[in-house]
Amino acid sequence: MTTKRILMFVLLAALLITTFAAAPSALAAGNCGTSVTVVKGDTLRKIADRCGTTVSALRRANPDIGSGNLIYPGQVLQLPGAILGTDGGYFIYIIARGDTLKSLAARFNTTTDALLKANPEITNPNLIYEGQWLKVYAASTTPPPVTPPPATPPADSTQTYYVKKGDTLRKIAEAFGTTVDNLLILNPGIKNPNLIYVGQALKVPAAATSYIVQKGDTLRIIAAKYGTTVDALLKLNPGIKNPNLIYVGQVIKVK
Repeated sequence: MTTKRILMFVLLAALLITTFAAAPSALAAGNCGTSVTVVKGDTLRKIADRCGTTVSALRRANPDIGSGNLIYPGQVLQLPGAILGTDGGYFIYIIARGDTLKSLAARFNTTTDALLKANPEITNPNLIYEGQWLKVYAASTTPPPVTPPPATPPADSTQTYYVKKGDTLRKIAEAFGTTVDNLLILNPGIKNPNLIYVGQALKVPAAATSYIVQKGDTLRIIAAKYGTTVDALLKLNPGIKNPNLIYVGQVIKVK
């Protein structure tokens, strides 16, 4: 084999290796869109690899996951680049790889200063993270004035619920044995009762017929807390097929 042919062979092999190495990442990034539904066997690592992102970014984009690794089939995870909806004149944008405040300001017809005012947790305008939530005011370039919230029940009489796909205030009210009007009082930031978004944190009554699973909970712990039994909880919640498998944020009927 001549030197020229050997050189051509090496160049061709290098080109093939580069092409196949780059293909999975490009394919993954193009297949997931702005959200992904967890399927059996999924892990945060698998989803991150499949969707061209990182585990850290997934956690930031889905704060209900927390620092754990527990996800469940059917769960909808938001991905970088998603827009979660509007509420009170603003929407939430999940920062994607390559985004800068300057590019986002231009994209959303606002200014970098307005974004910084709306997101005081950003202390360095040149440092934002993939998966980070960014509040963007749609109506104007500056946030509306902050008004004092109305009186609400003591903190220990409420719990936090994170809105999931398909939720409405009426459904949430029914799940927690309350009314839409009461939810609006507990959540003065909701200006339009027909407009809530996935991932939004809502205050709901704690003394209700339902309980939101917290980190470290088991059915036995929850049963003891409400003076009932695991068997009774399983009868109230036929959707729980495995009594040892519940997840943070899950709504469980207790009465």
